[in-house]
Amino acid sequence: MAYLYQGKCLDTVQRLHESVAAACPPVSGNYSLQCTPSAAQVDIVATDIFSAATYASVLIPSQIPCDVSLLDQTAFYWQLAGILAVGFGIRAIIKAFQ
Repeated sequence: MAYLYQGKCLDTVQRLHESVAAACPPVSGNYSLQCTPSAAQVDIVATDIFSAATYASVLIPSQIPCDVSLLDQTAFYWQLAGILAVGFGIRAIIKAFQ
């Protein structure tokens, strides 16, 4: 099963968590953030910039199912349409010069 995140189908929960952790901002307000992915969750450690106090929290991203084959088919059909359009354009140019 694949999971949808930011328009991409990710094949495992681990990859989903890695993508969420990679999108974690380094600074948020007065806190420095460090996001670490694992197989079950994303661990977030926030460090107060002024007092150096640390706070830990856990994020479990929503696992939105995604059909990989549907996205692959859609991309394939758009590529096919582009190839056909280019072929038609070349054919029209050849006929114009005859």
